[in-house]
Amino acid sequence: KTQPYSSSRETSAETHFAMDKAKLQQACAEAGAVYAVFWAFDAAKGVLKATMHYNPPERIAQIKAMTGSEDSFASEAYKFEFAPGKGAVGQVYSTKEPVSFEDVTTLPADQFLRADVAAKFGIKSVAMKFLNGGVLEIGNTDVWSSFDWVNSDV
Repeated sequence: KTQPYSSSRETSAETHFAMDKAKLQQACAEAGAVYAVFWAFDAAKGVLKATMHYNPPERIAQIKAMTGSEDSFASEAYKFEFAPGKGAVGQVYSTKEPVSFEDVTTLPADQFLRADVAAKFGIKSVAMKFLNGGVLEIGNTDVWSSFDWVNSDV
């Protein structure tokens, strides 16, 4: 049974590599994040797609109280695709170097392509790193000044 605060949308067995919901939950817990999204490369389409996400239960409750829906910044990720090298997700995938943004709401849309969606859900800080053949992204509604998570194992 799928829990209301997490989702997995499989495109193929290969796209998930060694990523699972427990690792997304662990990343949120370690970093104090309100969401995690795993982006995997879809070879058939030549793009990175969100294949799994996690929101802590308290974040889902907060979103539902604000919007009346369980839609979140993380669940909206499935509407986006990034070619390698394009957008922050594609850049991390291509370079295998982490990126972090203190406040994505202050960035031009061409620098963070989902800035308008982030603003809608109150997401400020975002960090991404290459992990398990894809890109693991986390973020928070607070402004982070330190991004130690990008150097952790999860």
